[in-house]
Amino acid sequence: MSAIEVIEQIKALPTAEQAQVVDFIRQLDANAKPEPQGQNMDRNVFSAAKKKVFAKHAELLKKLAD
Repeated sequence: MSAIEVIEQIKALPTAEQAQVVDFIRQLDANAKPEPQGQNMDRNVFSAAKKKVFAKHAELLKKLAD
């Protein structure tokens, strides 16, 4: 069942049952764990690190590319 179908089913419920669905969703939201946030690296720092890695492991990277 798609989300749209679920929503349509919820809309068709009596008001009291819709309230139960709303309570359930709020409980899910309250218990949800936040998604981890990525960290951004400065472009210049990334570029320098990239150059070091490619220079140090050039032979290996060539083998992987083949």
